[in-house]
Amino acid sequence: MPIILPHPIEALSEQAFHKLDYSVMALAFEVHSQLGRFYDEQIYRNELRQKCLENGFEAECEVEIRLTHENYSKRLFIDLLINSSVYELKAIKSIQEPQRIQALNYVFATNTRHGKIINFRPISVEHEFVSTTLNHEARSLFHIQDSLWNEYSENARKLKSRMLDILNDWGAFFGTHLYKEALLYFLGGEQEVIQSIEIKNGNQLLGHQKFACLSAAEFFLITAAKGDTKRYKAHLSRLLSHTPFDHLYWINLNRSTIQFDTLEKKSFCS
Repeated sequence: MPIILPHPIEALSEQAFHKLDYSVMALAFEVHSQLGRFYDEQIYRNELRQKCLENGFEAECEVEIRLTHENYSKRLFIDLLINSSVYELKAIKSIQEPQRIQALNYVFATNTRHGKIINFRPISVEHEFVSTTLNHEARSLFHIQDSLWNEYSENARKLKSRMLDILNDWGAFFGTHLYKEALLYFLGGEQEVIQSIEIKNGNQLLGHQKFACLSAAEFFLITAAKGDTKRYKAHLSRLLSHTPFDHLYWINLNRSTIQFDTLEKKSFCS
């Protein structure tokens, strides 16, 4: 099984989840009122779990999920699983996109539909729903767009082939870092692939930046640019032009469309 759960998890309907969440949020506000806003995340997690148990809910902490592909395994941990629903607890200044992506990763991995982020650090409890209409089957119905993909090495061929294999196991829509970590593993590991590269403007050295290198002439990048990606691609071409690389293999997860594109330095230099 590509995605391994600790036990079967049954997805709640939207109505059932909102009924559950009404009760859970009442307990979260109670926790915030009693403890204040300056504890670490685990303190709020443990207290909210205890209150959920006392009120008759099933509540598990640090629920482990494993994303696997052949001999690769990535462990994910859900802060709280309450009546089979994902709750991610934070103690940060404000909820940002990385937290939304993390919570959605857990919703996708559990093949459920609804979850919640609760942030205890602000003066008033901050909370956001994370929801999807996509089950695992729907996330597996992705479309490949590769008319602009050209492979200049065996490593580039392996990159695309491995990415497709991972997508077929896990489905699309996970955060890009999860796919990248798996690719790095199969390409030889982060220490082998990630290298610090000189960035120059003409003959002027501007500094160094880390890239995922396939060879001295090639690197790859995984993004999640949505909609029309022409402007995004234009900026990638500028990135390429100030590096020593000749080719950039760009994999973009544009919702259900997986774009494979090869950018060539000679195409963008005047």
